[in-house]
Amino acid sequence: MAQPNINDIVQAIQQGQLPQAEDWARQYLKLVPADESALVLLGMSEQMQGKLNQAEQTLGELTRLHPDSSIHWNNLGTILSESGRSEEAERAYRRALELDATNAGALENLGLVYYNRDDFAAARFCFLGASELDPQLIVARIYGALACCECTDMPNAERLVASWWQWHLTPDLLLLLADVMMRTAHPDTSESILLRALQQSPDKLRVQVRLLLHYERMNRIAEAQALLGQLPPAQNIADPELQNQLVNVCAALAEREKDFHKASALLEPLARVGQPGADFFFILARVRDKLDNADGAMQALQQAHARQMEKAALMVPELLAPDVEPLTRGLEPISIEQREQWPALPAPDAAQTPIFIVGFPRSGTTMLEQMLDAVPELRAMDEQPFFQDLVEHIGRLGLRYPQDVHRLDAAQCEQLRNVYWGLVRKTVQLEPGQRLVDKNPLNMLRLPLLHRLFPEARIILALRHPCDVVLSCYMQSFGAPAFMVLCSTLQRLARGYVNAMRGWLRNAELLQPRILSLRYEDLLADFSGNAQRIGEFIGVTDTTPMLAFHEHAQRKGYIATPSYAQVTEPAHTRALGRWLRYRAHMQHVLPTLQPMLEQWGYAG
Repeated sequence: MAQPNINDIVQAIQQGQLPQAEDWARQYLKLVPADESALVLLGMSEQMQGKLNQAEQTLGELTRLHPDSSIHWNNLGTILSESGRSEEAERAYRRALELDATNAGALENLGLVYYNRDDFAAARFCFLGASELDPQLIVARIYGALACCECTDMPNAERLVASWWQWHLTPDLLLLLADVMMRTAHPDTSESILLRALQQSPDKLRVQVRLLLHYERMNRIAEAQALLGQLPPAQNIADPELQNQLVNVCAALAEREKDFHKASALLEPLARVGQPGADFFFILARVRDKLDNADGAMQALQQAHARQMEKAALMVPELLAPDVEPLTRGLEPISIEQREQWPALPAPDAAQTPIFIVGFPRSGTTMLEQMLDAVPELRAMDEQPFFQDLVEHIGRLGLRYPQDVHRLDAAQCEQLRNVYWGLVRKTVQLEPGQRLVDKNPLNMLRLPLLHRLFPEARIILALRHPCDVVLSCYMQSFGAPAFMVLCSTLQRLARGYVNAMRGWLRNAELLQPRILSLRYEDLLADFSGNAQRIGEFIGVTDTTPMLAFHEHAQRKGYIATPSYAQVTEPAHTRALGRWLRYRAHMQHVLPTLQPMLEQWGYAG
């Protein structure tokens, strides 16, 4: 053959003849030293053969010969990233972007570096920018949606993957997309994507484990058990990540069977192997708790929160200082003077107004939601952050929340209500005559706005023994970064609980909304009587369906809260007074909680 040219080298790479392409590129470079195209093709053939050290030298030479080329710096960053040299890859990508801020590929690659470090806030910024520069960057859109989910930015997560059905995706990307769909409350779509991945993927086991997780999450236990019977034992799986996923779901299924010794036998050996994540230690703590091992549960929780704080430190470093209040920062109660400035404005009547369920998380709000959702003339939509969206919309009006609520005029209030109902319609379709149930515990922090927009609203405040609430929150894995910080220690959590309740009490005193305060313990003591009490408060005559809420939850399948498994069981008292077994660990927070123990009648 005559001396190879550039086209010969390109053709060899396209045909997968990588050693030949490498050899020809070297021959060409002997005749034309430092030829840019030949060096690029040489580096490409080396990279595709896994010769990363050689590829790094070749692409590094290109950045020395052409230091102003954004493309070459991006390519070098890719090799460094594949070699596991994250910090050097970051510097290369940053250099590429300094040279060309419109290099969408470099921005996408930089986002992947941050994502793999669990720096989801930085990753989100990069992926959003990359997808704006080049909407065809599917990897940026899917990983960007996942990063948005981690940052609780669900609107952007949904926007990024809105056209997913037009994409041609690898099985690995299908699995990631299925995760996005589940996290954005589209479980049916998630399942259809997983089934597509099962057809396409050569690694059937990985997809089957994801389906197993999906079935458990959807409360479809019989299907989960049937699929589990088709899979190999976890100890026979070589991939540590896949093994951990299978062990975790096996433990969750064993927990549902009340076989906590089996769950413990699965989990305890893994606690000392590798680097289990936060979710693993939360599950382990829950199992130890069921086996009355309070000290062991607290040890596991300390490890879980330590791992979560590593993640939170990257996402919300401004909240880490001990004196910062993650939950109520910037949410001081309205003043008497502000309340007196509220003008009378037209507003919807009670029949056109949602029923709101609020309360500190882990106070029984999900059970109340399922009780109301079981009533045919009511419809819940699972937990949604729509009032936080309205707070952000107020900011775009040039106003502050809550300081400027009194400045909202009739047109602005109507605009905000339209925004709210627009978000609702994207989530749930109300039948004629149905009323919406909006359950979001932390809407208690947005009472001034809620009351301004819906002054006729019936609001159910869920209460529970403050010590049980604090302990339950500490034992729960929350996804929101601010809540990770809030729950990182019992003391910080107790202080956050008291501050939230004080703010609620102050706003409720000034606004005088229609509130039904319902203690979890009282509800369980007289379930039928309190269901009737709720019905009278919200205007429902037949409260019989509320009594079988757990059956309704089982039929519903997907429930978008951490307590999705608990609400498929009948009402029970097993969790009452759980904190007493942890008294030694909680003694130091009792003085902090004392005002609320007295306020809600738990001090006796």
